[in-house]
Amino acid sequence: MVFFLGLVCLIGGFVMIMPLFMEKHPTLKIIDEKISSYKIIIGLAILIIGIITFIVPYHGRGKPLIPFLGDLLPAVFAMITGLFISIEFLETLKGVKGPFIEKLKNGLKKYQFPVGFGSIFFGLLHWFIFKVIFF
Repeated sequence: MVFFLGLVCLIGGFVMIMPLFMEKHPTLKIIDEKISSYKIIIGLAILIIGIITFIVPYHGRGKPLIPFLGDLLPAVFAMITGLFISIEFLETLKGVKGPFIEKLKNGLKKYQFPVGFGSIFFGLLHWFIFKVIFF
Protein backbone atom coordinates (compact mmCIF):
# COMPACT_ATOMS: atom_id res chain seq x y z
CA MET A 1 0.00 0.00 0.00
CA VAL A 2 2.97 2.29 0.55
CA PHE A 3 3.77 2.26 -3.16
CA PHE A 4 0.19 3.04 -4.19
CA LEU A 5 -0.25 5.93 -1.77
CA GLY A 6 2.84 7.66 -3.12
CA LEU A 7 1.77 6.96 -6.68
CA VAL A 8 -1.75 8.34 -6.27
CA CYS A 9 -0.36 11.45 -4.57
CA LEU A 10 1.93 12.02 -7.54
CA ILE A 11 -0.78 11.39 -10.13
CA GLY A 12 -3.36 13.49 -8.30
CA GLY A 13 -0.94 16.34 -7.78
CA PHE A 14 0.08 16.23 -11.43
CA VAL A 15 -3.54 16.38 -12.59
CA MET A 16 -4.21 19.30 -10.24
CA ILE A 17 -1.24 21.43 -11.34
CA MET A 18 -1.47 20.65 -15.07
CA PRO A 19 -3.60 23.75 -15.88
CA LEU A 20 -0.86 25.95 -14.44
CA PHE A 21 1.63 24.82 -17.10
CA MET A 22 -0.67 24.21 -20.10
CA GLU A 23 -0.01 27.53 -21.83
CA LYS A 24 3.75 27.09 -21.71
CA HIS A 25 3.76 23.39 -22.62
CA PRO A 26 1.13 22.39 -25.23
CA THR A 27 1.88 18.71 -24.65
CA LEU A 28 0.13 18.97 -21.28
CA LYS A 29 -3.01 20.22 -23.01
CA ILE A 30 -3.00 17.10 -25.19
CA ILE A 31 -2.51 14.89 -22.12
CA ASP A 32 -5.37 16.68 -20.35
CA GLU A 33 -7.67 16.14 -23.32
CA LYS A 34 -6.80 12.44 -23.45
CA ILE A 35 -7.40 11.82 -19.74
CA SER A 36 -10.48 14.05 -19.44
CA SER A 37 -12.86 11.15 -19.99
CA TYR A 38 -11.05 9.12 -17.31
CA LYS A 39 -10.79 11.85 -14.66
CA ILE A 40 -13.80 10.54 -12.75
CA ILE A 41 -12.25 7.08 -12.46
CA ILE A 42 -8.83 8.52 -11.61
CA GLY A 43 -10.31 10.83 -8.97
CA LEU A 44 -12.44 8.14 -7.34
CA ALA A 45 -9.51 5.68 -7.29
CA ILE A 46 -7.29 8.30 -5.64
CA LEU A 47 -10.04 9.16 -3.15
CA ILE A 48 -10.64 5.51 -2.24
CA ILE A 49 -6.93 4.73 -1.82
CA GLY A 50 -6.55 7.86 0.30
CA ILE A 51 -9.46 6.84 2.55
CA ILE A 52 -8.18 3.28 2.90
CA THR A 53 -4.68 4.39 3.85
CA PHE A 54 -6.12 6.96 6.25
CA ILE A 55 -8.09 4.24 8.06
CA VAL A 56 -5.45 1.48 7.98
CA PRO A 57 -2.87 1.64 10.79
CA TYR A 58 0.42 3.31 9.97
CA HIS A 59 3.86 1.72 9.71
CA GLY A 60 5.36 3.25 12.85
CA ARG A 61 8.63 1.39 13.45
CA GLY A 62 9.07 3.46 16.60
CA LYS A 63 9.89 6.74 14.85
CA PRO A 64 7.45 9.52 15.82
CA LEU A 65 7.58 11.57 12.60
CA ILE A 66 7.08 8.68 10.19
CA PRO A 67 3.38 8.14 10.96
CA PHE A 68 2.61 11.84 10.55
CA LEU A 69 4.77 12.68 7.51
CA GLY A 70 4.85 9.22 6.02
CA ASP A 71 1.24 8.10 6.20
CA LEU A 72 -1.16 10.72 7.54
CA LEU A 73 -0.31 13.71 5.35
CA PRO A 74 -0.02 11.74 2.08
CA ALA A 75 -3.37 10.07 2.84
CA VAL A 76 -5.01 13.46 3.51
CA PHE A 77 -3.54 14.92 0.32
CA ALA A 78 -4.70 11.86 -1.64
CA MET A 79 -8.24 12.33 -0.31
CA ILE A 80 -8.24 16.04 -1.17
CA THR A 81 -6.85 15.53 -4.68
CA GLY A 82 -9.26 12.65 -5.32
CA LEU A 83 -12.14 14.81 -4.15
CA PHE A 84 -11.02 17.69 -6.37
CA ILE A 85 -10.65 15.55 -9.47
CA SER A 86 -13.98 13.75 -9.03
CA ILE A 87 -16.11 16.64 -7.66
CA GLU A 88 -18.16 16.93 -10.87
CA PHE A 89 -19.18 13.29 -10.57
CA LEU A 90 -19.96 13.62 -6.88
CA GLU A 91 -22.25 16.57 -7.66
CA THR A 92 -24.37 14.36 -9.91
CA LEU A 93 -25.14 11.92 -7.09
CA LYS A 94 -28.60 12.14 -5.62
CA GLY A 95 -28.84 14.37 -2.56
CA VAL A 96 -25.30 15.74 -2.77
CA LYS A 97 -25.96 19.11 -4.42
CA GLY A 98 -26.32 22.06 -2.15
CA PRO A 99 -24.51 24.98 -0.61
CA PHE A 100 -21.96 22.75 1.10
CA ILE A 101 -20.78 21.25 -2.20
CA GLU A 102 -20.55 24.72 -3.75
CA LYS A 103 -18.42 25.96 -0.82
CA LEU A 104 -16.26 22.85 -1.04
CA LYS A 105 -15.82 23.22 -4.79
CA ASN A 106 -14.87 26.91 -4.48
CA GLY A 107 -12.45 26.15 -1.65
CA LEU A 108 -10.82 23.36 -3.62
CA LYS A 109 -10.46 25.58 -6.69
CA LYS A 110 -8.97 28.37 -4.57
CA TYR A 111 -6.22 26.11 -3.20
CA GLN A 112 -5.84 23.88 -6.25
CA PHE A 113 -2.18 24.57 -7.01
CA PRO A 114 -0.78 24.57 -3.45
CA VAL A 115 -2.60 21.29 -2.76
CA GLY A 116 -1.31 19.84 -6.03
CA PHE A 117 2.29 20.73 -5.25
CA GLY A 118 1.86 19.49 -1.67
CA SER A 119 0.48 16.21 -2.93
CA ILE A 120 3.49 15.71 -5.20
CA PHE A 121 5.89 16.63 -2.40
CA PHE A 122 4.32 14.30 0.16
CA GLY A 123 4.00 11.50 -2.39
CA LEU A 124 7.75 11.66 -3.01
CA LEU A 125 8.46 12.07 0.70
CA HIS A 126 6.31 9.01 1.39
CA TRP A 127 8.45 6.95 -0.98
CA PHE A 128 11.72 8.26 0.49
CA ILE A 129 10.69 7.68 4.10
CA PHE A 130 9.72 4.07 3.47
CA LYS A 131 12.53 3.48 0.95
CA VAL A 132 10.11 2.03 -1.58
CA ILE A 133 11.70 2.54 -4.97
CA PHE A 134 14.98 4.28 -4.58
CA PHE A 135 16.85 2.02 -2.13
